[in-house]
Amino acid sequence: MEHPTSQSPERFLHIYCDESRQTVDRYMVIGGIITRRENEERFAETMRLFRDSQNMKAEFKWVKVSSQKLKEYRALIDLFFSVNQAFHFKVIVINTQEIDNRRYNKNDAELGFYKLMYQFLLHSFGAYLSPSDRCIIFLDQRTTSKYKLSKLCSILNNGLHKKYKYLRRPVHNIQATDSKKSDLIQIADVLMGAIGYEMNGAHTRTGAKRGKVLLAEYIAQKAGLVNLQQPTARSNKTFSIWHFHFRDYLRK
Repeated sequence: MEHPTSQSPERFLHIYCDESRQTVDRYMVIGGIITRRENEERFAETMRLFRDSQNMKAEFKWVKVSSQKLKEYRALIDLFFSVNQAFHFKVIVINTQEIDNRRYNKNDAELGFYKLMYQFLLHSFGAYLSPSDRCIIFLDQRTTSKYKLSKLCSILNNGLHKKYKYLRRPVHNIQATDSKKSDLIQIADVLMGAIGYEMNGAHTRTGAKRGKVLLAEYIAQKAGLVNLQQPTARSNKTFSIWHFHFRDYLRK
């Protein structure tokens, strides 16, 4: 499988994104996986064989992690890190107590979410692109239809042009997709769920689910981190955790 940042003309990149713990916890997580389009056919076959070998036909989700399924989910994490040179994971962690929707988002939490998604895509994945690239972004389906993804695509291309001086629109499209049909969104969900679990202290609570605690620890180990509360350099290509802060919060 080819590295997503290998230099070659006219690459076509795919980005698969999701969000975790948006409304119920202090820390919200947005993340995604980027790869070159040509990597996906072989990966799909790898996943088919993996599902057959593990007898895991259903959707992979963090909420489904249990002690009974720990072995299978650890195997999924092993599989992901075995291809991590070609499938890169990036995540942004936001302290929701810093969000002031009334002041900045017309008291609209959904607008605030899309602004954060824009920041994540611009800064976490924008540096991967080169002027000759084309990119499609797949977002897990949301219940709202208030904001058009075509508008987000246009704003993102404008931001990429301003920040990275691209002469044309590298993002061809942003489209909603059903996570049940996307192994990469499902893997992102598991990774983000683990990060959100530790960031929100769920692993230290009385009655914490042992399977989730152990899987989060296993992911940190595979990523070379002490724990998943540890931020990494945003420039880390294969696996990065960015702790985002609003400028007004930092000035306090």
